[in-house]
Amino acid sequence: MIEKVKIGVLIMKKDKIFQLVFTAILIAIIILQSFIPFLGNLPLLVIDITIIHITVIIGACLMGWQTGLLLGTVWGVCSFIRAFTSGSAISLLVFTNPLIAIVPRALVGLLSGLLFVALQKIISSSHLRMSIVGAFGSLLNTTLVLSLIYFLVGNQYAEKLQKTLGELPVFLMTIVGTNGVPEAIASAIIVPVVGGVLLKLMEKRRMKNA
Repeated sequence: MIEKVKIGVLIMKKDKIFQLVFTAILIAIIILQSFIPFLGNLPLLVIDITIIHITVIIGACLMGWQTGLLLGTVWGVCSFIRAFTSGSAISLLVFTNPLIAIVPRALVGLLSGLLFVALQKIISSSHLRMSIVGAFGSLLNTTLVLSLIYFLVGNQYAEKLQKTLGELPVFLMTIVGTNGVPEAIASAIIVPVVGGVLLKLMEKRRMKNA
């Protein structure tokens, strides 16, 4: 009996170490994606197309909402820091505001993790759940960022684009269509592909340690 307890404690410790190491690897990937050009952001004239959310969403699906929240926050802080060094007037205006840079990213990780668990009640396929969460997390990021841009720095943003505030909603909706939708489609495809492989490896590891 005592031996079984000791083995159980050892397995728990190994799982905890694995979770910490895996989370640290994801954080390192997010940092690299944030600061190495074209690895995580594709800079355009008025806004960046990002693929960093895919890493955050995968982490949230595999490790839970707490890890998702942490990864999203790291991404947001990186966006905040990067805005000061990007050389882009738009990024300097938008992402030096912590409410725009950090809050949406943190919510993407948090809500993606919660949604993945909630979908277990109605969808048995982990790949399908990941695909849905991938699209959701991507669109959530786009919607929150653009909404906060409008409400917090709308006048200045419109001025940078040489537009009126009245023209801005249509312009932002265009970004949703040209940037947000392709990002969501890519996320819906990549998250279950990469996440599915990692999930299988994690399940094999658990079975081996059981």
